[in-house]
Amino acid sequence: MEDPAAKKLKYPKSVFFIISNEFCERFSYYGMRTVLALYLNKVLLYSEDDATVLYHGFTFLCYFFPLVGGIIADSFLGKFKTIFYLSLVYALGNIVLSTASATVLNLPTRAMSILGLVLIAIGTGGIKPCVSAFGGDQFVLPQQERQLQQFFSIFYFSINAGSVISTFITPIFREDVQCLGMKTCYPLAFGVPALLMVASLCIFVAGKPFYTTKDPEGNIIVHVFKCVSYALRNKFCGKASGSRDHWLDHADDKFEAKLIGDIKALFKILYLLLPLPFFWALFDQQGSRWTFQATLMDGTVTPWWTIKPDQMQILNPMLILIFIPLFETVVYPVLQNVGIKRPLQKIGLGGFLTAVAFLISAIVEYKLEPSYPIMPTDTTGHLRVLNSYDCEMIMEPPILGNSKIDPYSALELINVPVNNTAQISTTIRFNYDSLQCNIKKDSYGPWKGNLILQQHQSVTYIFQSIVPQTLTLQRLKQYDDLEKSENGKPKLTLLNSGALSGKVSLMNENTGSFSFELSPKQLSTDTSEVDPGKYLVTVNGLTVQPPIEVKSGGVYYLLIQKDGEKVSTQINTLTRPATLHMAWLLPQIIIITASEILFSITGLEFSYSQAPKSMKSLISSVWLLTVAFGNVFVVIISEAKFFDRRVYEFLLYTVLMVLDMLIFVWMSLSYQYRKSEEDESTDEKHMNGHGQDNRMHVADN
Repeated sequence: MEDPAAKKLKYPKSVFFIISNEFCERFSYYGMRTVLALYLNKVLLYSEDDATVLYHGFTFLCYFFPLVGGIIADSFLGKFKTIFYLSLVYALGNIVLSTASATVLNLPTRAMSILGLVLIAIGTGGIKPCVSAFGGDQFVLPQQERQLQQFFSIFYFSINAGSVISTFITPIFREDVQCLGMKTCYPLAFGVPALLMVASLCIFVAGKPFYTTKDPEGNIIVHVFKCVSYALRNKFCGKASGSRDHWLDHADDKFEAKLIGDIKALFKILYLLLPLPFFWALFDQQGSRWTFQATLMDGTVTPWWTIKPDQMQILNPMLILIFIPLFETVVYPVLQNVGIKRPLQKIGLGGFLTAVAFLISAIVEYKLEPSYPIMPTDTTGHLRVLNSYDCEMIMEPPILGNSKIDPYSALELINVPVNNTAQISTTIRFNYDSLQCNIKKDSYGPWKGNLILQQHQSVTYIFQSIVPQTLTLQRLKQYDDLEKSENGKPKLTLLNSGALSGKVSLMNENTGSFSFELSPKQLSTDTSEVDPGKYLVTVNGLTVQPPIEVKSGGVYYLLIQKDGEKVSTQINTLTRPATLHMAWLLPQIIIITASEILFSITGLEFSYSQAPKSMKSLISSVWLLTVAFGNVFVVIISEAKFFDRRVYEFLLYTVLMVLDMLIFVWMSLSYQYRKSEEDESTDEKHMNGHGQDNRMHVADN
């Protein structure tokens, strides 16, 4: 029966400000983080390895600063002031990052972006342990225990709602909007999260008259540190007399026996947590390595809708909401029937599933390798000569063993060793005697000259009919852009081989049409990102057959050739299109989300339930530190650059995760589960509410 005293207590209005604040803050954080890896790679021009290092370095800071924020709140400022001041830092960081992404302003983009990320990490990390606890402070316990549980459920929902919405729409702001003369709009993609963070701060401040605030009572982390350091000094400096059963007992002349006993119990849990950071090293790569993996895949769902690579991250929070009740009602009972009952068993199973997810990602990566762009190195260069005529061409002398260029084809020399610049002297003429020649004999004289090959660059030559009956070979002014687009769309450049002028239109029945203007002296147009599909080409109103087709992830040259009154087109592939659909990422995402349920929720609840009552807040901070140090592993492995092929790196993570879990299983065999203490009987009644709080940490990852 409900306590009559509880009926007299009204539901605190202040929590609605806190829930709204959390929704806006999580929208801001996840929206920014969703597009961060691509921003580092495509705008700040860091390599994928360096972008991965920065992404996970940022994540490390986000999960390290909760320790600092908790100490500040509990020992100095209190929760309200800590949230307020660090939210100001947080909002400033978002504004700095959004401003820095506007490259047209000619600001020090890299330096300002890094500054913005550091401020964001301090802000989001510092307030992370305070907001949910501040919400809990608004309730009177035990009278409002049920309302507290409802609050945690709604709070958890607000986290996931903010995450799902922002993860979906922020990539749309990034790609589908053009602003400030740029093809993408990162200022908007970062600006909307900045606006939501400002709104979050305003909502939080607006609730001040309704809040219940508590004065700082000291932080248990500080007490633990003092006790441990004092015990170590006594043990090794000989200040304490006599032997002790445990090294912590050397602090018994200054600290209470209960605190020392609680720290001993805490250390037993911390021992088991030692292998767990490596899980986060794999899990958090959904926003970095797996997002880069998605850029190499085909996201086409319908002719009208294409999934953006960074939008794949939305699946994790959506699956979490589905999996939590599914695991409670179906999976856990099944596991119990096969003997997997204890929390440590579930954690180990979750870790092994994570290794399976990365094994699948390695297989996917192996299948993607044929569609990688082949980039010239510091000691090699690429050379292309496009034959836009319906006649075989002969090169004398042969170039690196190549003596012929087929009609409507290309000579491609890939990764040719070169020191700085190389000149290849050759003569190119039509093979009029070939069966593959439909040009009137002696229509054109030969071309003689040098082909220039440059290290670390890819260059292309095309023929133009500028002088009658003479082949003129022209080099494109720009180097070939071989990189795939960041959103997976095909990249298309028009080449003007026939000295044409006028309008070239490409029309797709599903996605519409777009046009280019050509002039006789214009060899090429700017590169455009287009929707995948088949296009009908018209030149000055004249339809050119057959239609061309461009596929997701491909990089193409469309050569427009005029020979007399005849106009023809030739599509040349510089980088192969995607060979796999993004749907092939689903198995690894589903498995790693299942592993998150088993590993993260179970791990946090195990740590919380097994920790002494006085150490429960500390264990939550330590759990966040496992996330932080997990990201350090990614930084170390990415910086070490053990392998040239990404598939080997994924396999390395797989093997290390298996070894890590084997060590964990061995360590857990000797663990003795704690029995409930008498003074924890009331605390156990709150576990359901705290369980919801624990799930919030899952959502925060």
